[in-house]
Amino acid sequence: MRYVKNIFTTACAAATLLALSSCAASGDSPDHDPQGSAPTGHAQRPPHGGHAQPSLDVEANPLPLPVQKYLLTPSKMSGIRPATTILVNACLRQRNVPPIKQTTSAASHQSYPDPYEVGRRYGPIVKADILTYGYHLPPAWFGGTTASPKISAQQEAAMNGPSGCLAVARRELIGNRSLDSPVARQISSKSFMESLKDPKVKAVTADWSACMAKKGYSYTGPLQALSKADLRSSKPSARELRIAAADYSCKASTNLISTWQKVEIKIQDKEIAKHLSVLEKANAQRAQIMAEADKIIDQGG
Repeated sequence: MRYVKNIFTTACAAATLLALSSCAASGDSPDHDPQGSAPTGHAQRPPHGGHAQPSLDVEANPLPLPVQKYLLTPSKMSGIRPATTILVNACLRQRNVPPIKQTTSAASHQSYPDPYEVGRRYGPIVKADILTYGYHLPPAWFGGTTASPKISAQQEAAMNGPSGCLAVARRELIGNRSLDSPVARQISSKSFMESLKDPKVKAVTADWSACMAKKGYSYTGPLQALSKADLRSSKPSARELRIAAADYSCKASTNLISTWQKVEIKIQDKEIAKHLSVLEKANAQRAQIMAEADKIIDQGG
């Protein structure tokens, strides 16, 4: 299943210190296109427990999974890019190379899509987004963006390599510390993959599939519906919107999301307890780096 394979290959964040990227799965179009129906009704809120649970009519992002506290996410990286640019430019000036022309103030902090936090982990679940964009990514995923700076050959040569300004900036800002937490990523991946084998998730997925069949669509699960959507087009087709609307309706009527999420929460809580000291250490290091990045931005270099 392409979506399952791709979602955890990276967090789609911090591709480099100067550029962030987002990902979207793509696949073949569904081969069945009956006259779909719009979502009906609203899902009930799951019972309260040790962790907050979202309503299924999910307007509340992010999904409250325990491991999110320890993951490196684009929102946590928002200060790294401008701070790194400031440090790179300082290095370039020292080498008599023109600095990169890019906004580096606090105003340049941006909001990037986050495959761990936004409602796409179990396929799209935000009603307003589904009715408008189907399986396509909503524009809000991409946040406020600024044009990539034009980098000359001279600047590129000065920035690259083990002694280049990018490496210098990284050593100054990050040093031997770690921004990322491989353990947190492993937990997030493990909980997701293990949840697919859980009897409760299998049962509710079967219920979802039966619901979709009644609407005229044949899918084994919501991730298959997502992976078969044709995301190469610039906007969703009417057919995609009908399928996504039926998908949402079946998620609501079967209570699929809260059932699946509770299974993942249980797995994550167990894994986090095993690795708590390592996770907390990584969080502390990241917090130090982020604080220093904010200080660099406030000082303006």
